[in-house]
Amino acid sequence: MGLMLELMVAGALLAGAAPDMHVDAQGLQMARSGDALMLAGRIRVASRDWCAANRAFLTPNSVGDPLMCEREMRRRAYNALPWSSRLDFVRAGGQTALNRP
Repeated sequence: MGLMLELMVAGALLAGAAPDMHVDAQGLQMARSGDALMLAGRIRVASRDWCAANRAFLTPNSVGDPLMCEREMRRRAYNALPWSSRLDFVRAGGQTALNRP
């Protein structure tokens, strides 16, 4: 499954207040463990970077706690995956890697 996926996971944020978070999944096959782990790593990095710049928009009451923002962005990225890709991602261990502290 050649998958070009740009996860737009910040859509529920204030319109125009913060950019969407994009994660490139081009060429990754979620059914393959290595690819699922690679995507999980990319999501973790993207959520960390996004929250470093935009945390106040997503978690205004917890600005001092970057983990809350990062956890929410990882959740949104996972939920933005198409259903069939999400199932493959979970079966290949991607969700476990994504949720590691």
